[in-house]
Amino acid sequence: DLNPAAVYLAGRKPSTRATMRRALNTIAWLLAGAPAAEWPDDGYLGVPWARMRFQHTDAVRAALAERYAPATANLHLSALRGVLRTAWRLGQMTAEDFQRAADLGAVAGERLPAGRAVASGELSALLAMCGQDVGGIRDAAIIAVLYAGGLRRAELVDLDLANYETTAEGARLVVLGKGNKQRSVPLAGGAARALGDWLAVRGDAAGPLFHVVGNRNRGGRMTTQAVYAMLKARATAAGVASLSPHDLRRTFVGDLLDAGAD
Repeated sequence: DLNPAAVYLAGRKPSTRATMRRALNTIAWLLAGAPAAEWPDDGYLGVPWARMRFQHTDAVRAALAERYAPATANLHLSALRGVLRTAWRLGQMTAEDFQRAADLGAVAGERLPAGRAVASGELSALLAMCGQDVGGIRDAAIIAVLYAGGLRRAELVDLDLANYETTAEGARLVVLGKGNKQRSVPLAGGAARALGDWLAVRGDAAGPLFHVVGNRNRGGRMTTQAVYAMLKARATAAGVASLSPHDLRRTFVGDLLDAGAD
């Protein structure tokens, strides 16, 4: 409880904790100058974060800018600032030392957006590949909700059964998104039926809306990486070109715009 990196990560949402942990470990590896293959997964815990000063953080920024795309580099810098702020709050850094060390400009630049749109035939092939076993019913519901609701995968894995509601207008999900903003996501047609099929199998026990169905961690909350791996495996089995969960969100937006939505 005195390690600023551990305290910082403990305060993150489960869906973002793993991402920020990897970012901090990358920074720790850069600081150590060790071979990447030999660097341990918990190497970030050994960094004396509270002793970092501007000359150290500025060097980290330069190394990140050289190795990564701007968005990725800036995510790492966000994690670094968060740990430094935590060190200050723990009384391990003065306010002046924190402000100087954290005074880093964002890494500038842009990249063409990654990803692609998913054709309706590809979506049908993905759903057809899921089958009628428990895992297939769950995966079909996940794919349908990602597309029809335009959810981020972090939003999806954070959903509990309590976030699913039925009203006179139909089914909906109450989603907590970025910036702690809550929104209502209506589900209709095939998406509502796919989710209904999963709920019939899942049961009405409280807990994650989508949980692990395998022998390992059965019933536990899925991770964002598990959703990514599932979609990749289903796409490979269906003969669909590589895609990511965010491609379903991208397709959702594009289809709405094509239909005349604002």
